[in-house]
Amino acid sequence: MIYQRDFEHRVRVGVVGVGQHAYRNILPALNFLPAELVAVADVNSELAERTSRQFGSTRAYGSATEMYANEKLDAVLLCVSPQLHPQLAVEAFGAGLHVWMEKPAAATVADVDMMIAARGDRIATVGYKKAFMPATLKVAELIGLGELGKVRTVLGVYPMNIPHADRTYIDSKETTMWLANGCHPLSVLLSIAGPARSVTVHRGTDDSGILLLRHTNGIVSNLHLAQGVSLSQPFERYIVFGDDKSAEIENSRKVTFQRGIPFGPNTTSFAPPGIDTGAVTWEAQDGLNTFENKSEFTQGLVGGLAYFFSCVLAGEAPEKANLDFAHQLAQIHEAAILSDGHAVDLEAIS
Repeated sequence: MIYQRDFEHRVRVGVVGVGQHAYRNILPALNFLPAELVAVADVNSELAERTSRQFGSTRAYGSATEMYANEKLDAVLLCVSPQLHPQLAVEAFGAGLHVWMEKPAAATVADVDMMIAARGDRIATVGYKKAFMPATLKVAELIGLGELGKVRTVLGVYPMNIPHADRTYIDSKETTMWLANGCHPLSVLLSIAGPARSVTVHRGTDDSGILLLRHTNGIVSNLHLAQGVSLSQPFERYIVFGDDKSAEIENSRKVTFQRGIPFGPNTTSFAPPGIDTGAVTWEAQDGLNTFENKSEFTQGLVGGLAYFFSCVLAGEAPEKANLDFAHQLAQIHEAAILSDGHAVDLEAIS
């Protein structure tokens, strides 16, 4: 791991929004990234001033517009509500800046499309951190190496409900658990199974239930909406089912590759000789105060930001967590609200 102070080339960056999330998660993560924090902006100018004093020479502004006009920036990090992203991103693109924004990118597909139209040659990614979790990347690696054979289905479990409503409700841009956090499990499913083509939702009590994605490559993924599960306990998992093998992500910190054992009517041991069968497990341990065990790394936050800065420094368009990926997530968000046991074609959501 290289610290911010050790990078030869760094991106001059401003941060818009220095509330609790930015202060607790985003600003500390810059210690591990090739970024020079130049300025912060917040409508709460007193909060911006107090935050800037903590970071020494960092300057404070009461608006993004003022910051853009007075500072020489390469990029901006938007740490505000998704309803504010489109206007702020378009303004940043107009100022010639690259943009990273927190998840979700926006409240509607139309708002994501607005940003895509204004993006030009600027680099833009979204904080879909779970696409960058080491656990997600390990499962994707196993699939890429052919270790699971043909992937057929993927199961995700996440505490969530999906409101059942109409277009008027979607256009109201209300912030719900589905909007704010539904992108977390969806980003894992899309990263593992690829782009989707349709969404079907079956609801139970309290609008919990099952979301079914049919992917363009033939894979079917199922997001079990485990509404009611306590967020203070392990609650999240993903299982990828292939040819006689599977891979499971448990609570973001553990990956188990199930290779199976020789099995038949006369099998007598669940632990047969040799090391070529059975399970292989990778798991974060808390015995040492090292990076791989810290939540900002296991959750993929630093990985997603590092990817953005690497794209900016290399001048390369991002292939992951970009606005096109955000467009599909927004389509799924809307389609799931509209579905009531019937498939909704994502091409019909625009």
